[in-house]
Parts: sequence; structure tokens; C-alpha cells
Amino acid sequence: MPLSDGLRLRRADAADLRRIAEMREAVGWSVHHWVLRAILEPPHARCLVAVDLRGRVIGAGSGISSGRLGFIGNMVVDSEHRRRGIGAVILRAVIEFLEARGTTRMELYATADGRPLYARHGFELTGMSALVRVQRGIGGIHDGIGSTAGIMLTDAGQEAAEELFAYDAPRFGGDRGGLLRIMLDDPHRPLSVARRDGEMVGYGWIRPDGERVGPLLADTPDIAVALIGEAFDRLPSAKTLTLNLPPDNRAGSERLAQLGAELEPWDGRMARGPQIPRRDKTIYGNVVGALG
Repeated sequence: MPLSDGLRLRRADAADLRRIAEMREAVGWSVHHWVLRAILEPPHARCLVAVDLRGRVIGAGSGISSGRLGFIGNMVVDSEHRRRGIGAVILRAVIEFLEARGTTRMELYATADGRPLYARHGFELTGMSALVRVQRGIGGIHDGIGSTAGIMLTDAGQEAAEELFAYDAPRFGGDRGGLLRIMLDDPHRPLSVARRDGEMVGYGWIRPDGERVGPLLADTPDIAVALIGEAFDRLPSAKTLTLNLPPDNRAGSERLAQLGAELEPWDGRMARGPQIPRRDKTIYGNVVGALG
């Protein structure tokens, strides 16, 4: 279905990011400027905007491809222009972009209001995720768990990029080397790597938008706990860290609950297409919905 009333769809550029942020804030969503910049990174990412006759952006949506796995985000329409099919047009265009990149599995996080639109396009709820809040000092996180478990924690530099990509891809289920390289390039937010006997067994990154950790991948719950402790060490003023736990990491949720972390379940994750091989039990922290 084409846009009506002189509206048109085009690719977004850096000048549109402020307006996209305004529309997100208008519906009560947080704004992560580093995420908005990442969705403009070609060729694996694309952001589309709908504009009116005056050239004003009145809707947006983005897609990022990690090979067979893709993520849709920033689906928002200005309040004055809703119920006109704009969101559906943007969504279909983003889906077409991802399909052209070879994506077979698409995931997103949906509000209750947005779920009917996504359901009409083949998306289904995938299970309960959890927002995890970890208080400083609970469960003995700082009582030398890294050393007692034989875990060595170090910063990952560009020299570790290929090793990091090789570790991440089979666990995440796709190639997100472009996004990981952005993280490695951030001098203010070092990416922490966990090693055991010289082999990479996990990594974590503190997000630039607050006291949040993600991505966080670890081969065992104790490695994840060590990386969370490392994040607290890097943020000495932080009393609480949060992370987004995916639905299939039961061992991770049980371990974090045993430590005394607060887990708040929510069911907004939706997907379409067949599940692809990945190791959800090693994922303790997603990034954000728009990036996976």
C-alpha cells in the first residue's frame, strides 16, 4: 500500500536523527543516540522515514541485518498521522530491505499497541524476556569470583576483533561484526573479555546510555557474574546495573535470582521466520531492540 496525501518514504540521514529522537520521546521511549547513529551504517543497516509535503519527518523505522538474523526497531509515527497505514508501509519497506540482505529470521520488541500490526505481518510472541536489576554487592559479586573460578578479565582491543567476532557469531546467531567494531572503537567504554586457560569464554560491554550492560555473553553463569562484577568496578558510583535477559536463558535467570537480582518479566519480543542455530543460554544481556 503506497503512502497517501503527498507523503513519501526515503532513507534517513544524520540530519533526521534529532526528529526521530523527538518522536521517540513523545511516546515515552528512551533515546539512545549511539543506537540511532548505528542504524545509519550501510550496508548492513537502514533507517527509513516518512515525510510530509513540507519535508517534515512524521514516521520512522529501521532494520539491521546480521546475516540470516535481523532486527527491526524505531517504529514510530507522529501522533497526528497515526491510523493512516504509515507504520505498515514503513514496516514492509524495512522487511524488504532485510530480505534483500538475506535475512530469514527477524526479531523486534513490540508495545501492546504495536503488536496487532506486527502480527498481521507474520510476527509472533517468542516468550518471556526479563529486565534484570543487579544491586552492587549482592551475592558476593566482588568477593574474588573471577580469580577463584580461574577467569581472567581484560580489555579487548582491535587486535582481538576477529577472535571476538568468531566467539560471538555462533552464540548470537548472526554476524554483527560491524556493531562490535563500533564498540571496540569507543575509548570511553572498553569491552571486557573473559578468558579461561587463554580461551575466550565471555565478554561484556557497558552501554553509553547509562548503567546498563549489553551485550553480555558468557559460557557459564559464573562467568557472567564475573563480567557483571567487572562492570561495577568500571562504574564505581553505580549502585545498580541493568541488563536485558532473553527468554531462553533459564540457567542464567536462576543464577541471577539466587544472587538476589531483581527480574522483571515482560513479553514484548516478537519474531517471524524460522529460528536459526544459536546459543541463547550464553546470552545474558541483549543490546537494545533495534540492534539485537
